[in-house]
Amino acid sequence: MLRSRLRVELLTDDESNKEIIRSFRADRKGKALEYFLKENAWDEDRKGVTKVYLVKDSDNVVFFFALSAGLLYKGIGSEDSKLSREEKEIVDLCVDAYLKGNERITTDEVFSWYKDEHIDQEKLRRVIEERIKFKTAAKDDLEKSENSIYVQRVLKTFPGIVLTHFCRNAGYTFPEKLAFPIGFYVFWEIVVDQILFIASLLGCQYLYLFAADNTEQASSDITGLYPDDWDLDDTGNTSQVYKLVEYYKNELKFEDVQNVTVLKPYYDFSCFSLIQETKLLSEHRVAAWIQHSDVND
Repeated sequence: MLRSRLRVELLTDDESNKEIIRSFRADRKGKALEYFLKENAWDEDRKGVTKVYLVKDSDNVVFFFALSAGLLYKGIGSEDSKLSREEKEIVDLCVDAYLKGNERITTDEVFSWYKDEHIDQEKLRRVIEERIKFKTAAKDDLEKSENSIYVQRVLKTFPGIVLTHFCRNAGYTFPEKLAFPIGFYVFWEIVVDQILFIASLLGCQYLYLFAADNTEQASSDITGLYPDDWDLDDTGNTSQVYKLVEYYKNELKFEDVQNVTVLKPYYDFSCFSLIQETKLLSEHRVAAWIQHSDVND
């Protein structure tokens, strides 16, 4: 029923949307998102800062969300957290000696200093060799490239998409009762479809967002994400069972960031970074609906 009823369109595709969005009303915790939609979204969309999408039922705005291109990376030495203190010392000593041209301190010599430790020498030799290769290449690039002050050299980059805004129109109510939260439906059946379409056109390995983890704090102050159904219990009353981070993890299958580094802007400093691989979105969608036990029409 909803699939045939709802449609999604880019905000700036229709000039009449300028007037239509004036009636959008967010919950009190989402007033900053309402302001963004009414005052900033049109210009940001036109300028390519972020792309803003309206989910409509006829000419009524049910939901809006916004997407921006993102970039994640692995820095040189980012795997150090997997090394013990002694292993990191060995790697640092060997790499530093090599880069300084100190031929007296060899890898075997350094290993001899840690004979009493349980060291996987084969693993560390691989780490040392890779670290030297990357640091040498970074040094060469620094010397040869122009405008190096504006370049951050990293081990590897990963293309992604950021879900920057996500908000329900509290001023619109479906004439019939839904068996599932509308934010849940919009994410899995509309946002994910849009992400998968984008990923079919260009490289996109991750979808990520920044979510607040303080139920008592107004989400509008610190995040562009407020689905408006995350903190409601079965009777529609405010509940402390779900904090926003738990909602995104449990219902939308996001996870804490691991093994990659996210670039986090100032206005999201109070938020938690959550992520999922785009190649798993279809699988996660099936699991989410099974978990929810209500399959949409």
